[in-house]
Amino acid sequence: MAEPARSPTEQLGLTIEQLRIGDSAAFAKTLTEADVYQFAGILGNFNPLYVNTEFVAKTPLAGRVVPTMLVASLVSKVLGMQLPGSGTVHLAQNMEFLRPAYMGDTIEVRLWVTRLDGKLGRVWLDLECTNPDGEPVARGDTEVIPPSLDTCAGGPT
Repeated sequence: MAEPARSPTEQLGLTIEQLRIGDSAAFAKTLTEADVYQFAGILGNFNPLYVNTEFVAKTPLAGRVVPTMLVASLVSKVLGMQLPGSGTVHLAQNMEFLRPAYMGDTIEVRLWVTRLDGKLGRVWLDLECTNPDGEPVARGDTEVIPPSLDTCAGGPT
């Protein structure tokens, strides 16, 4: 049986009117060798730190690392699917990478709302990515335009 059609507002994430300072969301993903190779293939960045075990053995690293931009991209999943959610426009992201994430690590991304500006229609969130030991791998902040009922209804964008 076909799924009934959903209205655009049923697919919409949280609007600026629905968000509150302190709202938070988290997502965890184990970054596999397949993830690293797919990401490297999309970008064409086959840095030997990601793909060459013999090369990495000659460095101070404990094993092959995950590209920092792959870690950073996990933030987009939370923004687009959880907080604020579907319809969010990602405007800016600032991150500091504190330690390597290794292939096979489960990285947890946590975001929380720190500032809302209804006039500008903007939301700012702080973020932290941690490794399986709970150590921060990266931290920073991001700015988004949350979904809008006006936009969804065909109003101004």
